[in-house]
Amino acid sequence: MAFVNLKDLKANVGGQLRLTLNSAGVYEEKEWQGKKFNTFKYEVIQDGTISTLDATDALKRKLDAIPQGSDFLLSWEEFTTDEGQLRNYWKAEPVSKDSANPVFENVKKSINEFDQKLQADKAVKQAVETTNTTYTNGARMGMIFNNVVKLYIANDMTWTTDEFVNNFKRVEAWVEACENPKAIPQASKPNKPVAQESVEIKEDDLPF
Repeated sequence: MAFVNLKDLKANVGGQLRLTLNSAGVYEEKEWQGKKFNTFKYEVIQDGTISTLDATDALKRKLDAIPQGSDFLLSWEEFTTDEGQLRNYWKAEPVSKDSANPVFENVKKSINEFDQKLQADKAVKQAVETTNTTYTNGARMGMIFNNVVKLYIANDMTWTTDEFVNNFKRVEAWVEACENPKAIPQASKPNKPVAQESVEIKEDDLPF
């Protein structure tokens, strides 16, 4: 028979598990690492499957307050004492059989709606980016090609295929340089000529 894994439920503080109480607790004494402790075995129904639930004294007190055959939400909760200490406790909250679990249903609905909207947004964004890329690249490549053809004609159409490709890449590099002027290193300013002081030469020192 399947069993309810309370360890996983404790690891998910505040998470709720919907169960149906199907029997009263049966007392058992267990031993672990040399220590004996009391436990009570309950039969519950989870998702249409009968499972066993082993409860300690603290959880037993909560389950005994629920009528057999009733649905309830089981959760592991925490609170802070007046002294600032963090404590945990079991919470067993009865719910109507006719009502769906509002917590899980609302969360599931919200997740589904969010996922659908996210997928729709991604599809729209991808379509826009594809259209923009196709349009931009097509217009850009066409402009570069037309200018390369003009250069080809100006050079008496004597280029080989490799020369045409190389010149196309050269023009494309010029376009990229114009599109990203910040990436171009600024040309160094020419050094200003240093003014030299005129030297007075006496007539006796002239070579003629």
